[in-house]
Parts: sequence; C-alpha cells; structure tokens
Amino acid sequence: MTYLDFHLLFLLPPLLLLLLWARPRPPRLWAYLLMPLIALLYTTPWDNYLVWRGVWGYPEGRVLLRIGYVPLEEYLFFLLQPLLTGAFLLLVAGPPPAPGPGVLRVVGGGVFLLFSAAGVLLLALGGKGLYLGLILAYFAPVFLLQWAYGGDLLWAWRRALLLGVALPTLYLWLADLYAIRAGIWWIAPEYTLGPRAFGLPLEEMAFFLATNLAVVQGLLLAWHPEALRRLR
Repeated sequence: MTYLDFHLLFLLPPLLLLLLWARPRPPRLWAYLLMPLIALLYTTPWDNYLVWRGVWGYPEGRVLLRIGYVPLEEYLFFLLQPLLTGAFLLLVAGPPPAPGPGVLRVVGGGVFLLFSAAGVLLLALGGKGLYLGLILAYFAPVFLLQWAYGGDLLWAWRRALLLGVALPTLYLWLADLYAIRAGIWWIAPEYTLGPRAFGLPLEEMAFFLATNLAVVQGLLLAWHPEALRRLR
C-alpha cells in the first residue's frame, strides 16, 4: 500500500460520511474550513525538521513526490486530519455552554506551561527523548495559549472536548499502527523512549493526541460567542 492508498482507504471515506451526516453550515463552517490551513502552516516546518533529523521517514516507492523533506501525501494529511476530526466534532458539539470558573484559565495555562518546560528539557537531553520533546515543545505552548484564553469555556464544553478528541484519536492510532506495520512510514527507535501499545510507539500516540487536541480546542473556542467577544 502507498501513502496515497492510505488516504483513500482510511481518511477520505470516513471524512465524506461524517460530512454527509453533519452537513456543516455557517457560522461554524468558516472556522472548520480555516482550521486545516492553520494546521498546514503550523505543522509544515516542524514535520520537515523531524524528517530531516531522521525521526521518521518513508520508504522509496510508497510516496509520489517530496516537497522539501516531506512527501506530498504528508501535506495532504495536514489538511485531511483536521477536516476529519472537525467533522466528527460538528456532530458532538451542542450549543455553546455558559463559561466555567475563570480560575481554570490560570490552572490550565500552568499545567501546559509545565508540559512545555518538559518538552524543552527533553530536547536539551536529545537521544531517545527527541521525538517526545519535539511534540511537547511545539504543541504544549499552543495548549497553554488556548487555556489561558478560554480554559473556562473549554471546561464548560468538556463533553464535546473529550469525545471530539478521544474517538478520532483512537481511530487514527489504529490507522497509524496499520501504516507502520505495512511499511508506509517508519519511526526511528533511537529517537523514541521505547514503550509501545500493540506495537505503536508512545510518541506516535502522543502526536495524534496533541494534534487532535489542538484542532478540537481551537474549533470550540472559535465557535463560542464568549471567545469571540474576548477577541473583540
């Protein structure tokens, strides 16, 4: 199976089914369509660095072409994953709830500040902690900003947050495990800590959890009237 075959099998069919089911409309539609572009711009330099360092890679013959160090299909993944996760979130996110306690903005920001520091420490140590360090150092600051800005809103919408992150992440873990076993991409053992779940590295699990968390929290904040009021 090629990387393009992977998209045709694992990403496009569930995405189309979810879109037919959710039938997204304004005003939530605009943020939903903007999120993949944000994901593409933010993730591209990070992903190119990982492939350049040899943290992960793609065997010859499994990809069409490369732009920089990254295959074209990987850029498509940056667009398709937020669309898939966002389409599921459209189904589970009901009306915006009233804000929760304001102290949650401070608590949540503080927690992700610690995760950011842990990522920087792992990067400084290098070696087997490199992949996890890159995930934490690159994505935890995003979560810090999201919670410092609207942690009370995210907590109030916690059911949608939990479901919107958990189910797409579980699905992508299974798809990722298949891709690794099928040889569509590989993960370098020298840059991972070692723990695995059914053959899936801990870092891969953290990667899909982090990316889906960024998408879901970003969309929930964009869809909440109070978050837009704060922005104004």
